[in-house]
Amino acid sequence: MAQGTKSEIRPGVWRLRVFVGVDPTTGKRRQLSRTVQGGARHASQELARFAAEVQAGDVPAGPDQTLSEFLSSWLDFVESQRSPTTIRGYRDKVRRWNVALGQVRVSKLTAQDLDRTYARWLGEGASPATIRHCHRILATALKQGQRWGLVTSCVTDVACPPASEHRPPPDIDPVTWQAVVLDLKEREPVTAMAVLLAGVTGARRGELCGLRWSDVDWTRSMVMIARSIHHGLDKKELVVAPTKTGRIRRVSLDARTVALLDQYRSQASVWAEGAGVELAEDGYILTFDPSGQSPLKPDTITAGFSRAARRVGAKIRFHDLRHMSASLLIGAGTDARTVAGRLGHTDASTTLRIYAHAFEAQDRQAAEVLGALLPV
Repeated sequence: MAQGTKSEIRPGVWRLRVFVGVDPTTGKRRQLSRTVQGGARHASQELARFAAEVQAGDVPAGPDQTLSEFLSSWLDFVESQRSPTTIRGYRDKVRRWNVALGQVRVSKLTAQDLDRTYARWLGEGASPATIRHCHRILATALKQGQRWGLVTSCVTDVACPPASEHRPPPDIDPVTWQAVVLDLKEREPVTAMAVLLAGVTGARRGELCGLRWSDVDWTRSMVMIARSIHHGLDKKELVVAPTKTGRIRRVSLDARTVALLDQYRSQASVWAEGAGVELAEDGYILTFDPSGQSPLKPDTITAGFSRAARRVGAKIRFHDLRHMSASLLIGAGTDARTVAGRLGHTDASTTLRIYAHAFEAQDRQAAEVLGALLPV
């Protein structure tokens, strides 16, 4: 077991140190440090855990790693803590950093290195949003490096990524949504139901794939969104995970949607009977498996939707249906808290930020209402 010490740097705050060998150049002992809060017993437990991580190689111990080596260790560390979809996004951005600055020692990395890289990426056509995403990922990694004792300061704190370009979500005509559903109804009925539910509930793609028949409350006309389906890291397997926020939410359905969903369930029973199996009561709603035991792949929904969108002459993405659902609700006067609840936002501030343009139109209507009350 790696050796370590703890010291209380101020009441209730402890610095943990674990020794990881001797620097062959200077002959000095190398150590990693971590700060925790709590009592002495908790600090001792955290020190033991920290030492075990170092002993197992879960915490990188190199004194002067290249950025490429450091980011590789960081990815290994966070892989179990994030969804496969998130990790794939991280890997893509880390590849950018590896190409740009991968051979630079972390201890030698400067804000100027980052700013020059951002300028070059802009010149190569990368969007400000992509560059800011790369910046955020590097910042997160370096902050973890500070906790490990590998990084003394985060150069991302003083670097200047390009300003973000706030673009409001696209306005989707409901007629376009209807056209896509009708196009898919005979060709791909499962995808048609996915597109219909996306517009009605505003749920994310993975959440739709995770819906089971047991999630539908037919009496109260509600559906429970309790899980999400993701592609695994190699995209060959499917992973059942919690929703993006980790919360379960219930979304009300109108009578027409409930009726269409009931018709679809009857059709699913016919498919199951034709295949010589029984439709499981808790089977997945969106599936090509007659018994409903296996969920539909999220990418299958996207591919089917894209084909239908091209056929009807619409240039929209599947995720745009979520924006359409929110914008229509806001335009109809639905309050931000209700919209946030249906979309699964952590709080209404997220909804207000993303859909500020829609609420501005509502504010204009409010002004007209009050203006009509002025004395002539």
